[in-house]
Amino acid sequence: MNKTKGFIFDLDGTLTLSQHLHYLALHEVFLAYDIDYTQKEDQEKFSGKGSRYTCEQVLKNAGKDSSPAEIDKCATAKKEAYDKIISGARIDPVPGIEAFLEKARTAGIKMIIATGNKLEATHLLLQKAGIGDFFGKIVSQSDVKNQKPAPDIFLKAASELGLKPEECVVFEDAINGITAAKAGQIPCVALTTGSPAEDLLKAGADITVADYNDQKLIKLFN
Repeated sequence: MNKTKGFIFDLDGTLTLSQHLHYLALHEVFLAYDIDYTQKEDQEKFSGKGSRYTCEQVLKNAGKDSSPAEIDKCATAKKEAYDKIISGARIDPVPGIEAFLEKARTAGIKMIIATGNKLEATHLLLQKAGIGDFFGKIVSQSDVKNQKPAPDIFLKAASELGLKPEECVVFEDAINGITAAKAGQIPCVALTTGSPAEDLLKAGADITVADYNDQKLIKLFN
């Protein structure tokens, strides 16, 4: 991961401590279907895959109506629940991220966000966390055909930076995101904000860190 020219960041759980808010919204929605949706299930199977995919698979696995109309209804309910939650929630940045982003900017490293979240919610989370000024470019789920674990969103992000995938490093916290990065042949740093380090390494992460104060990240600037 030496001579890195670009950093590609996932958002929830990677820049902001907010991934659990997606889970809370989904848990609330699925309770209406009498489905007990667990945080472990969310993190290991569906994180970063988008609400429509999650609704379809969870409803189908529970033997519920998974018609296109019902999936639309479920995804809309999730968005409404999520928007309500984040509008009133305190959003904290991952520890050390502000100093890390400043160091990257000083070093001339290009930076971009690649998130399965929607743009409006992304801007709100960045604003609440106080780190929006570091990012001029955001690639969202609407910019690509295939969601994580497909590599599309990270390859699109690298292209937006004008860099080759191998010149970038992806920062992720979810197994689906790590799988996507490695499918795109992009080195990946995994944050242990949602899953144990051993699970993230098994998924293909090159290194794991608890936050951006970890001294292992110094090598990215060499």
